[in-house]
Amino acid sequence: ASDDRLPPDTATVPRRAVALALGEDVRLRVTMSPMTGGGSFVVRLRGDNAPIMAARILELANRGYYDNGNWHRVEHDFVIQGAGPGSNEYTGYHMFLRDELGNIPHTRGTVGMSTRGHHTGDAQWFVNLKDNLRLIQDYTVFAEVVDGIEVVDRIMEGDIVESIRETRDR
Repeated sequence: ASDDRLPPDTATVPRRAVALALGEDVRLRVTMSPMTGGGSFVVRLRGDNAPIMAARILELANRGYYDNGNWHRVEHDFVIQGAGPGSNEYTGYHMFLRDELGNIPHTRGTVGMSTRGHHTGDAQWFVNLKDNLRLIQDYTVFAEVVDGIEVVDRIMEGDIVESIRETRDR
């Protein structure tokens, strides 16, 4: 027998999860450091697909969790991944985020949650650079790029995220 089990889910439901599930239009501006190319892009949270995960990401962003994180993985014609502090394949947020697998396909510009297996979301984002339809059964889509996809396309491995914050820009 093994003690290798997921920790119990002791987290409470984030305050804005219900509003997101009911259609609240919430957007986050991802501002890149001018030292690594600059620019910004905007993602719309998909509370209709993953309300709890979207609300958790919103809380982390507004607390400054993503400030000065980096994109540690760039695979052209696939995804960019990272955004979190000290991002690499082995670090992430200390509280796992549970999957919310829905029916939104992983098309170009959708934003998914990095995991190490089911129910192990680490708060690192990945942005689909092309349609990756095979990912739907394993990764949660919690947002989509609605402005600035050209900035996403320019991101290089190691580029720094200056900040991610809620924005009223439409």
